[in-house]
Amino acid sequence: MTKNINNIEFVRKAINCKIPFAIWSLPKTQNVESVFCKPENLIKTYSTKSIDSHKGFVFAPFQVCKHLPIYIIPLGETNEDIDFDSDCQKKLNNIGEEDKFTSNIHFSKSEHIQQVNDFLEVFKNTEIKKAVLSRNKWLPEYSIDQMPDLFDALNRTYSNAFVYQIYIPNAGYWVGATPEILLSTENGTASTVSLAGTKPYKTLSEINWNHKEQVEQKLVTEHIRNVMSDFKIYGAHEIGPETAKAGQLVHIKTIIEFETEKVNNRVGQFVEKLHPTPAVCGLPVKDSLELIMETEGYDREYYTGYLGPFDADKKIDLFVNLRCLQAFDNGVALYAGGGITAESDAEKEWEETKLKIQTLELILETL
Repeated sequence: MTKNINNIEFVRKAINCKIPFAIWSLPKTQNVESVFCKPENLIKTYSTKSIDSHKGFVFAPFQVCKHLPIYIIPLGETNEDIDFDSDCQKKLNNIGEEDKFTSNIHFSKSEHIQQVNDFLEVFKNTEIKKAVLSRNKWLPEYSIDQMPDLFDALNRTYSNAFVYQIYIPNAGYWVGATPEILLSTENGTASTVSLAGTKPYKTLSEINWNHKEQVEQKLVTEHIRNVMSDFKIYGAHEIGPETAKAGQLVHIKTIIEFETEKVNNRVGQFVEKLHPTPAVCGLPVKDSLELIMETEGYDREYYTGYLGPFDADKKIDLFVNLRCLQAFDNGVALYAGGGITAESDAEKEWEETKLKIQTLELILETL
């Protein structure tokens, strides 16, 4: 693993040469770490359980399927190991069709509000308590060539987030600043986070969470507790719920800690049960997932998946892929979603997605 790789021109060259890489900064630090690999050394798997046997940067989709595997950029190689002259395949301004955004989905306010109302109608006749509705926003005025600058800007601005940029030839180029831990381990302690509810930040003393937002967050916490119970993890330490600031937004957050040894040799199995949490999917998970697939009308791909450095023997830092965009030669697609419950107001749900998209959009405007 190479540290302090933030040379923008070097990153552009790696993208140009189709070299898989991940560059990231953990929360509460601006230290930049990275991992690169030759394309032939990239690991691809369709089994979450198998990640225990690998060490590297994990990039997993919302739902694993034939065209959306879990990728792992293995540890061990550095940027110095890459021979750009021999590995380079195409120039960025002559990229293949796989790097073009071809979706015909355009999410208007009226369409999103209709989808929220569709969810609410389904809730009346099913056991679904919550389902997460997402959308994307297409900005053709930006391109992949500008995104390494975005990573640096995000790293300076969002110190409490996991900030990353990742490029994998078949998965594309993604940049984000996510506040949500899926699973983190350090010094014998594992932790996960229940995060839900969103408001614009004013001052913490001015934040009042309504019943809908509190219920939404409790559902995420209950799901995590149930997964832990299935793994016979008892006596976990919970911190919260409390209001947590993430950039210009605040959320309700509960940190849940337990002994790492409880998931020794089965981290992948634990992650498979944990993800997707009701924070990005819903509850019950199976029913809400079916509703999402039927209603959203687009493929989330790696948005609301998870990613991060993974070494089960030392340290794990997996985060849910929120507040992110996917960059193409002809524009960028920004993603956001919100939890819908029976108490949701469609207009407010649209406004919440606007706030989340602005996390990246406002920074883009400064480039």
